[in-house]
Amino acid sequence: MCVQLFLSNNVEPTTTCNDAKETCINWFCKIASIQELLPRIYLELALLPCWSFLAKEPADNLQRLKLMTRGLADPVASAYCHLYMAHCAEKLATYDAGRILTAGINDIKVLLMQQDICKSISENQKMIINLVESPIEYLVKCIFKDIYQGNIGNALMELGLGRSTTELFVNTPHVSVVLYHVLGELPVEVVSANAVDILRLIDCSNDYTFDQCLNYRLLGLRLCEKVPPISTLTLLLDKVKDVVSSYDELDGYLIIVDAYLELVLAHHMDKYLNALLKGIYERTQGRKMTEKELTNLQSIFVRLISNSEDLEDVFAVNHFVDLLDVMHGSPRNVVSVHILSKATRNDNISNPATIQQLFEISQSLHSSIAFANAHISQQAAYLISHFVRKVDYGPMIDQHLAFLIECRTAFACLHEVQESLIRSSNALAIKGNKGARKNPSFVKSCISYTEVTISAVVVWSSRLRLYIETAEVALLVGLVSHAEELIFSGISGLQSYDSTNGHKQSGVEEVFSLILKLFGLLVVFPGDTERGVTSIQNSILALFNTASWITPTMKSKIACSICALSSTLTQNKLPYHVLSLESFSNDKLFIGNQCYVKELVSVSETALQNIIGFVEQEPSRAARGTMALDACNSIVLSFKMNAELLKVCDRLMEIARSCLGERNSYLQNTSKYLRRTCSLQ
Repeated sequence: MCVQLFLSNNVEPTTTCNDAKETCINWFCKIASIQELLPRIYLELALLPCWSFLAKEPADNLQRLKLMTRGLADPVASAYCHLYMAHCAEKLATYDAGRILTAGINDIKVLLMQQDICKSISENQKMIINLVESPIEYLVKCIFKDIYQGNIGNALMELGLGRSTTELFVNTPHVSVVLYHVLGELPVEVVSANAVDILRLIDCSNDYTFDQCLNYRLLGLRLCEKVPPISTLTLLLDKVKDVVSSYDELDGYLIIVDAYLELVLAHHMDKYLNALLKGIYERTQGRKMTEKELTNLQSIFVRLISNSEDLEDVFAVNHFVDLLDVMHGSPRNVVSVHILSKATRNDNISNPATIQQLFEISQSLHSSIAFANAHISQQAAYLISHFVRKVDYGPMIDQHLAFLIECRTAFACLHEVQESLIRSSNALAIKGNKGARKNPSFVKSCISYTEVTISAVVVWSSRLRLYIETAEVALLVGLVSHAEELIFSGISGLQSYDSTNGHKQSGVEEVFSLILKLFGLLVVFPGDTERGVTSIQNSILALFNTASWITPTMKSKIACSICALSSTLTQNKLPYHVLSLESFSNDKLFIGNQCYVKELVSVSETALQNIIGFVEQEPSRAARGTMALDACNSIVLSFKMNAELLKVCDRLMEIARSCLGERNSYLQNTSKYLRRTCSLQ
């Protein structure tokens, strides 16, 4: 049973009644009769506040209890007893517990060093250290909690670390686990000002209680908080270089290097950087790195990449590429992701050596992301795609195309990369067609490369968009036949497009918007007399009977767009042209050709015949009414009104009135526009 005592701070022995005093004396006498030392100490500490009834300074008993703890030979029992004593001492507001705490640390140190006689570390010793480390950490925190700067020297002297208030750290062995926690609690100004002395102290404090490399590491991390003067830092790093050279094991070497790398990079100390990486490389030869070592090396490389302004400087660092090659698994992927992220953050990548290095890194990342988590896989695909877009060989366009061909094979499974390859190839085609030194064969090679690559794109909305984009480029560079084949390839693919087979509604909407976009391209597309000048429009109309994913609304808008396109193409001068094909535009090729006009009229009639049926198929009344008004406005804008067209428009207006009502503003405005147009014609 645990009893908490709450006593007023103004309790005085002179004002305490005799009964209370007798009760307290009785308690303490019974405690004194307990033969076992440990429960006797714990009981008296638990009742420590009750000494207020018997003595003016109850805390004076702590010194007696402190001496009693020296009878505890078990380090674990002693450590936790001192921990409880520190807890009890903190509750006495008038007592300065500093001396008791430092004496407790010193007693624990003595017990730990007695365990070190045989020098061979047993499992029992490891367990003891694990158990006593938490009490030591708490005691050290209590010692340095709210301590004044001037008292730090006294505390270090009492702990056996310093010789005087001016010589805070002496070059004598100290218990490593205690040194670690003291170093973690010291003010950063003290650590920075005494960095070299602390390093020497760590060097001579090597025992079984703590891994020495962790003390070196903690010193490096604390110095990153407040960097010492450059002269001190240079001296310190020289000593660190000597220290790590004595580590044959890679794990300890990496732990220390990781902590001091920030200092080296911040002050551009390339000499130390190359020396440290050389040491890492030498220790990786002839062996496979463990997961822990890979994680530490990953931390070093990520910090190196983050602190470098130019990725070419990173590749130039001694043994960086060699060490990257020996990495594997998730740490290698993380480093590769950081490299690609750094490479794609700035301007285009034009150095061939850097491009080749990044390509090999991308290949390695691609081959391993199948075993990575979804986030890494998605991020890797994005970065590789971004890298492909950033590559620019300048005037060496043949070399750039060769790079794209190599990438298509290397990243065949990454759909994002395939899209980037297609767009890069299109950009190359435009580049090869510019200036005085045009290269027609190279341009054809680019378009042919794109045609083959598009077929690997799985998402149909993306594929259709790329077909249209490439057709635009083919027209721009004068390859009309290629452009026509690309458009027909895109339309033929829509015949097999099934929106119910895993396609999202957003993909269907995108395909529909791309079809509408295609009509804008057809304005400048030279008509094919062999297939028919309206062969593309007829192919799209054929989708109405085969494509189940096309809704009535979509059908109505496509039919209206075909009518608008036919109306545009009958003009004597088209609204816009492709500069390279201006002499081959439809208004030049078919001027005065009645067969051309008849074909346009025919495809318009086919579209018009179905518009009313499409509108009536719409299940929603509101949408049906709006569709009818949209179709009516499109007809009025596209054609000169005659009796047949007026009959179609009247039927559409009737549908709109039945669905929207006479007071609908859109209906009223459309009706006025229809009457005014008919009166003018």
